[in-house]
Amino acid sequence: MNKVLLTALAAASALAIASPAAAQTATGVVNITGNVDSKCIVIAPGTPTGGNAFGGTVSLGNLAQANGTLESTATLESRFAAAGAANLEYRVVCTAASTKISVDADPITTAAASTTGYSNTVQYQANVAVLLANSTPTPLVNDSLAVAATETTYPDRLKASVNNIIVTASNFRSAAATDVMLAGAYTGKITIIVTPTA
Repeated sequence: MNKVLLTALAAASALAIASPAAAQTATGVVNITGNVDSKCIVIAPGTPTGGNAFGGTVSLGNLAQANGTLESTATLESRFAAAGAANLEYRVVCTAASTKISVDADPITTAAASTTGYSNTVQYQANVAVLLANSTPTPLVNDSLAVAATETTYPDRLKASVNNIIVTASNFRSAAATDVMLAGAYTGKITIIVTPTA
């Protein structure tokens, strides 16, 4: 009898150990969302003035040669380039997949009225090299005689690790090579607009 009772007790204990109560799991999920606006950010602005996001100042000095006519384009190109990276190289990054860039060169002029044989205007060509993340496009070119800006949309992002907008100027000229340049303070500008596009 005792043997039977002990055997039954042992079997019941083994059954209790072998069959624990089943655990029940409750799962919760926290969803996280966010967004990045489509925008362009200036990383290396050069030496901008007047509230512009990036840019610089180039002093070409005396525009006239000893005989009063416009200095040679080679000399003026060299003086322009001498302004250096601080004034002519910039780094801009955009969050969008594509980037639109426009370039508009305005003539270099003085207020004095011109007359036959004299000039108050220097025309030139603005050249903007653009470095992209995955390609190297042809530079954007805009002549100061052009009515509208030159505009291109690149299906790529601007290269993020280096200065990616580099400005040069070429083909400086007056209306006629023999024109005498009028005395005065001359000003012109190159406007570059960088826009993110989807």
